Amino acid sequence: MVAGARERFAERLTALFKLAGSPVIKTVVRRANTRSVPGAAPVTAQRFSDWRRGTTVPATFEAIFPVLTVLIDDAKTRPHAASADRSLLDLDRWRNAWQQARNDPGESARCAREPGHPPYRGLSPYRAEDADLFFGRDSARQALVEAIATVEDGDRPRLVLVVGVSGAGKSSLLAVGLQANADVRTPVPMSPGTRPDEALRTALGRTPADGDLLLLIDQAEELFTLCTDNTARRAFLDDIRRLTASDAERRVTVVMAFRSDFFNDIIQYPLLARAMKDASVIVGAMTEAELRDVIVGPARACGLKVEPALVDIILRDLDAATSDDGKAALLPLLSHVLDATWSRRQGRILSLDAYRAAGEMAGSVAATAERAWSELTPEQQHFTRSILMTLTVIGPRSVTRNRVPQAIIVDESTDPALAEEVIAHLVNARLVVVDGDEIELLHEAVPRVWPRMADWIAEEKEFGPARHRIEEDARTWLAEGKPTALLYDSKRLETVDVVTGKGGTINRNAQEFVAKSLRHQRASSSRRRTLRSVAALLGVVALLAAVLASSQRRVIVQERTDAQVAALIHESQRIENFDPAASERMALAAYRIRPNDPETQARLTSTQAYPVINTSTERHAGKIRGLAYRPAPAMLASAGDDGLVRLWTLTDTGPPTTLGNAIRGHNNSVTSVAFGPDGTVLASAGYDQTIRLWDIHDPKQPRPLSVLNISAPVLSIAYTRDGHSIITADENGQLTLADVTDPATPRIREQIPAHADAINALATSTDGARVASGSDDGTLRIWSLADPQHLRPIGEPLTASVAVKSLALGPDDQLVAGTVDGTVRMWSLTDPAAPREFGVPRTVHGAAVHALLFGPDGQMASGSADGTVCLWQQTPSGFQPFGRPVGGNRGPISSLELTTDTHLISAGDDGRIRIWTRPAADIPVTTPAPFTSVELDAKGSRLVTGGSDGGFQIWNVGPDDVTFAAAARAAVPPYHGVVVQIRPDGAVLAATDSDGGSLQLWNLADPAHPTPLGPPRDTRTRYFTAAAFTRDNRILVTGDDDHSIRLWDVGDPANPRTLGTASADTGRPLRSLAISPDGTMAATGSDDATIFLWSIGDRRKPVLQARLTGHRGPVSTLVFAADGRHLFSGADDETIRTWDLDKAAAGRPANETVVHTASVTDLALDHSGRKLVSAGVDQSVRLWDVTNSARPEPLGRSISVIDLGARWFVRFDGTNESRVFGISDLASERWTTDPAEVAAQLCRTSAARPDNGNPADSPTLHSGIDLCPT
Repeated sequence: MVAGARERFAERLTALFKLAGSPVIKTVVRRANTRSVPGAAPVTAQRFSDWRRGTTVPATFEAIFPVLTVLIDDAKTRPHAASADRSLLDLDRWRNAWQQARNDPGESARCAREPGHPPYRGLSPYRAEDADLFFGRDSARQALVEAIATVEDGDRPRLVLVVGVSGAGKSSLLAVGLQANADVRTPVPMSPGTRPDEALRTALGRTPADGDLLLLIDQAEELFTLCTDNTARRAFLDDIRRLTASDAERRVTVVMAFRSDFFNDIIQYPLLARAMKDASVIVGAMTEAELRDVIVGPARACGLKVEPALVDIILRDLDAATSDDGKAALLPLLSHVLDATWSRRQGRILSLDAYRAAGEMAGSVAATAERAWSELTPEQQHFTRSILMTLTVIGPRSVTRNRVPQAIIVDESTDPALAEEVIAHLVNARLVVVDGDEIELLHEAVPRVWPRMADWIAEEKEFGPARHRIEEDARTWLAEGKPTALLYDSKRLETVDVVTGKGGTINRNAQEFVAKSLRHQRASSSRRRTLRSVAALLGVVALLAAVLASSQRRVIVQERTDAQVAALIHESQRIENFDPAASERMALAAYRIRPNDPETQARLTSTQAYPVINTSTERHAGKIRGLAYRPAPAMLASAGDDGLVRLWTLTDTGPPTTLGNAIRGHNNSVTSVAFGPDGTVLASAGYDQTIRLWDIHDPKQPRPLSVLNISAPVLSIAYTRDGHSIITADENGQLTLADVTDPATPRIREQIPAHADAINALATSTDGARVASGSDDGTLRIWSLADPQHLRPIGEPLTASVAVKSLALGPDDQLVAGTVDGTVRMWSLTDPAAPREFGVPRTVHGAAVHALLFGPDGQMASGSADGTVCLWQQTPSGFQPFGRPVGGNRGPISSLELTTDTHLISAGDDGRIRIWTRPAADIPVTTPAPFTSVELDAKGSRLVTGGSDGGFQIWNVGPDDVTFAAAARAAVPPYHGVVVQIRPDGAVLAATDSDGGSLQLWNLADPAHPTPLGPPRDTRTRYFTAAAFTRDNRILVTGDDDHSIRLWDVGDPANPRTLGTASADTGRPLRSLAISPDGTMAATGSDDATIFLWSIGDRRKPVLQARLTGHRGPVSTLVFAADGRHLFSGADDETIRTWDLDKAAAGRPANETVVHTASVTDLALDHSGRKLVSAGVDQSVRLWDVTNSARPEPLGRSISVIDLGARWFVRFDGTNESRVFGISDLASERWTTDPAEVAAQLCRTSAARPDNGNPADSPTLHSGIDLCPT
């Protein structure tokens, strides 16, 4: 290895550039790209500049070869070429120089100067100063640089999104790839935090007065996790929009790094949605070569050696840890185990023994964390749990880090000195990091891979948010001077003992706050007691003493039952996401024990959002790699790692059962099976490099027909439509076309080298004319089957950037691919020679998508290595998830089938077959873009949804189903959403622009063909988009601007006329609107927590009547009571308030109820006016009896629902008001609130049977309980 070879290579390139006359770089790049080999990544000006500066070295010599030939050609024509250094014109010398540069770690590596400095960063992200140790991400960095160059050259916003799973290296890419190589721009790193608008102002305030800026926003998902103020979030995005505009005064380019599981949050905002579509870089899994670079590169830079066997073992363990997938998410663990291996090195060699001593890939982080835990005293351990939970945000979909000032944790703890000791211990153990005055978890991988912390999080799921709320309320109480008025009343104290008892709290302020609240309530109760009540109490005590002996037995039984019910409810909640079948059984058992208990009713009602799953009791001895389904008569075939093929019979309600004995013949894993078109022949293939054909006329006694050798391990097979041929895909990237016209004598027609790496997936079109192949090389190819003797490629290969794991060809010429990073991508094959990608790539799974298929009704399903299944529906802009991914497989899913009755069949690592029945609550209400509004007509028979793409959809609501009626696009600018409101008679729809500025009325006389009524009407709104009709159908109320209302006469909806306006004169925008039943009053809710009450009886002169204060957050939803004298409001402060409007001048609520542990998003009243439903960001629904409007009473406990996102809508079902709609772009559901109906539905299937594929269940929890009594 030659010292300084990197610098020398850069100097030589600069010398050649000067010898060529210092030509225009863009001209050099353009000419070089005409000489590149087909399929090579294009050379860019930025890449060439990096090579000249020595920032990077070309990954391959082929990458720089065309640049060298251009410069050498130019240099030879220059006047002094004859006297120049001839080595600069010699390509062989250049190849040697490049090889030396690639092998040179550079002399600037800090660890080369400081032998004790570690070459790996462990769980910490790489910093700008770690550039000399950052390996393996050259292609990702180049893609990011090119994306930045693209937005800077055009007139689009200068905004680029970097998206990847947690642990993919986004932070490191920003720090090393951009901050360390910012060129002429000043890098400005920041994270949003709880107040992103303020964080942005602070970051920009530290920059020079002039010059271009590169704003690097890491952990941008904090916009949705830490920031709960919608106004601050919008203000931040407005600032980003202004900064990145092409006509902005100062040139600022913004790069935002998001976790991919926040995709659905990102696309709710037009600015981010457009960047996601047009200017995003996906940080996916690394190739094997890149992973080797990650392992060996830093060690080599520090003068160390890595045993070759260690590299191979680590790569093997990476594969084993992720079932061939998810390597991106495991990069922090790889870095951690390498750091631990380095610390155990002998001399200058990183050995296999050191790696094993570190705990290997699977256990290094957990071992480190557990070792740190074991070194603590019990009291310190108690503090440790509390501190780590404070540093964790437990959301409905994910767990994220929470940055907290260290002073808050220490000063508010019951023992500040002990808190400081624990924090120091966690920092030394490298589990927690201190950044300035704040502390946070070192990485989000910690709670994922440390079992103890994962258990804490499961326990905290129910009580953690409430505990954080108590601590925040205590903080407010302390800041306000400890006023009695802010202490909890008896209703809010009911749950405090339960909440603080689960794990406890070390927060001194919270303990004092709760204690003071309790003392205050006791004092109040004491003042109300009388001597009479004391005497009565003494009498009761005497009576109790007399019967105490006989009651003790009942108490013991009661306590035992209480414990059993509590255990069933807790376990049902804990496992609902990954084992819904067992969760349903436990919920049903708790309900059978206590059918009238609100807790058991709520738990059972919550289960209807999950699928009913019937699981086979029989199984393969290893992983199932492939499935095939035959519709008539229904039969399933499975291919297993145990070398067996099994046939299964299917029923409507029971689990699958095997037919006859397993089929034996393969001597290695069977990877794929396929039924011939007539269903009497079965083909199987596998790692033994053979195709085997079987006669299954009698499925209980299959008979072997033939064996065909392929000469490579086969990964996938498919029949052509006519049944005369089989296509195979193998590990060598080869396609084989075999003639099986006579299944007893198959023969190979041709073998084609189709891809550069293993081909994982094949899919044939419904018309039999085409087949698609997808490979680990990141490409897809389309092949023509027009000539049955030969496969012919159609067009150029399609690029998916990362390994393709699954494919499906749809009935309408759609090609869908699932990739190793959990993404689903779609192309239209209307012109097969020129496929067109449509829709936005969707990352809905947390790991590789191993299975894709279309069902008979055009629905699509995807299955992932994360053990989840997702259903999809087609919309005009592509396929959209129908609901959310649902767990239920014990381990990764490798294969799926959809039956004719829309049941879904899955198989995976545990060797069992599962039949999934769609969740009872699911309804097919989807949209091409995130929902911005939802509305039902007065009869409840028509549902209208508005989307962020400016379109709206109309749905027919029936007692048994919800069906699509029509879609239309409102007259709004691109990327603006639409907010809808239906006139009470159902004949007219009002649509307003979610970014303000317009109102359009639509004729719904024919709901299948909505038509606009006149031209759009202008308003001056930007944020206030709500609208409401009076019950007489004649008046519409909208915003005039963001702080005022406007009344319209819509008696003639084709010609709406402005009647009057009135202003609230507030500095914050209005956001919610409601009109009283008699149409004489309107209420608007503001971002400043104020409610404005308006008199609108005089339509031309609306008057502000009162300001209602009391909420502590933006008022998001308003509903008038049926009596018109009370108003219900819900806000971001997690409360619902009831207002007595006869006393409106006082401006105080008649009643306050804390019902959710996060913002209240929506309220709705049923048609009778006697029931109210509330919904919150905490993913719960609550029903209320509002017969007495002044004092709402809860109807049972809250119902936990599936993850519907931060913004969702709730409405009563007009066809059956015991049912409630929950609508969002993540999922749409219609729940029944009657637990008896849910129990009956479960018992109509065999899923309630305790032995239903229940190998890991805890049968003792519900042993002896009759789940479905007759």
